[in-house]
Amino acid sequence: MGRLLISRAGAAAASGVRVARALYSRWRLLPDTDRRRLAPLADDAKDKALSVRGAADRQRAETELRTASETLAAALVETAEADPEIDPDEVRSLREDLRRELERLASADIKASRAHPEGDRPPG
Repeated sequence: MGRLLISRAGAAAASGVRVARALYSRWRLLPDTDRRRLAPLADDAKDKALSVRGAADRQRAETELRTASETLAAALVETAEADPEIDPDEVRSLREDLRRELERLASADIKASRAHPEGDRPPG
């Protein structure tokens, strides 16, 4: 049972890292001006993804990673919306892709939290 709890919690963290990696990759493809403007958000998401695996307070680290990812995703959509060279259909597609990624992350968090309700946790 202990391994199952750890593996589900690890899966939630891995999902968060995958989402952050995908967002970071999208950021790297932006034109230089946009990339420089969003660099602090991309760096924050990257730092949070790197720190989540070894965090003492994993739940807090995962929450911070999710928040950083959501912020970067919103900035990527806003950047696309502001670019007159990007077709509205492309913006809509980007928005949907990012929404699905973030929903997967939220779903992984829910599964991990259900895996170890407060009453089932071993004393620690």
